Amino acid sequence: MSALVLQACAEDPSFDDIPAPPQPFDAQRFADMEAGLFKSYLQLQDALAHDEFAAAQAAAKTLPGPAAGSAADITALRVAFRELSDGVIARHRPEGFGVAYCPMAFDNEGARWVQSDGDVSNPYYGAAMLRCGAFEEDDVAESDG
Repeated sequence: MSALVLQACAEDPSFDDIPAPPQPFDAQRFADMEAGLFKSYLQLQDALAHDEFAAAQAAAKTLPGPAAGSAADITALRVAFRELSDGVIARHRPEGFGVAYCPMAFDNEGARWVQSDGDVSNPYYGAAMLRCGAFEEDDVAESDG
């Protein structure tokens, strides 16, 4: 899988050629979802993927733990999001959500996150490399069964 993911990330555009996210940021995207940890996490993931610091910070403040809510900038918030993701990945996810992985995040250490199925929306790079990553194959197999 790593070769597939690296190939997807290898053709990075120059910063001058970065298109806007294909789907504009919608702060109400998860409005119909029941309030709670998963909803706040998804709002945070979506805001980070769209480089929307204020919306990401607002979502982070509704999550447990001080690290995410007190992040001073989007980079610090992305670091805190990585830790939050580990906890969310370990929980049961509703149908239609999967675990995605970016091998380049955090100086090629890699990082995972949960998001809705469809196109990858990388919260660790935002618009700079929005589509860098792939859904984990084991996760896809679990949701098919």
